[in-house]
Amino acid sequence: MRDAAAELDEEDRRNAERVATEGADMARDAGLDAEPHALQGKPKAWPTLLAKADEINAAAIVIGSRGQGAVTSALLGSVSAGVLHHTHRPVLVVPPNGEVTSTGPALIAFDGSQASREAVTAAAELLAARQAVVETVWMPYRAVAAGGAAGMPVAVVSRATEELDKTSAAGAEQTAREAARLAASAGLDARAEAVPASGPVWATLRDSAETHRSPAIVVGARGRGAVATVVLGSVSSALVHHAEVPLLVVPRRDDG
Repeated sequence: MRDAAAELDEEDRRNAERVATEGADMARDAGLDAEPHALQGKPKAWPTLLAKADEINAAAIVIGSRGQGAVTSALLGSVSAGVLHHTHRPVLVVPPNGEVTSTGPALIAFDGSQASREAVTAAAELLAARQAVVETVWMPYRAVAAGGAAGMPVAVVSRATEELDKTSAAGAEQTAREAARLAASAGLDARAEAVPASGPVWATLRDSAETHRSPAIVVGARGRGAVATVVLGSVSSALVHHAEVPLLVVPRRDDG
């Protein structure tokens, strides 16, 4: 049995080397200076990937989502989840059929948190796109006011929600402008955008990326900013599963 296990391990190693070589060839064809490494997961793939990233001091980790390659132990759905939850490095998640053909500006989600500030910096350092829309999403009170306004006059509720929405919109616009200045100082040609949520925040960002023909969405991870409805931990998690363009997830430096 030991001999059989050793033979299986050797076959897996050769298969992994073949896949790694194929990947390095593709990376070189795309203009990268790449070299292949076949690594043994002990026992899972994601801790091994993170250890290798630390060893080479990787600027970012690039992974596919919900894919399964020839190396059967590397089910990228679980690998991407493990990497995203445990890394302290930026992670670029590329969805199935996520070929980058869009020529619009990158979409950077910004809520004023430290995580979103670091996302702006990472976008400037890592993405080829030099134009960006920095977007702050705010939640209109109109959508939720009716449920808590039983017994109150309609006119009173309407005026109150209108004032609250004006305040929220103004705060979001100020936050977005701050982010655009930060992005400009990092070398991006950025413009600010404050938009009301048309459903979940992640769906609003996804739809905005489609409208702008963005080649990528950039979000901070596990941050909570001045716009209290935008919890980027849940937003980034949802976008990993639903975004149709590559997603750059940037953790806070002290989250590793």
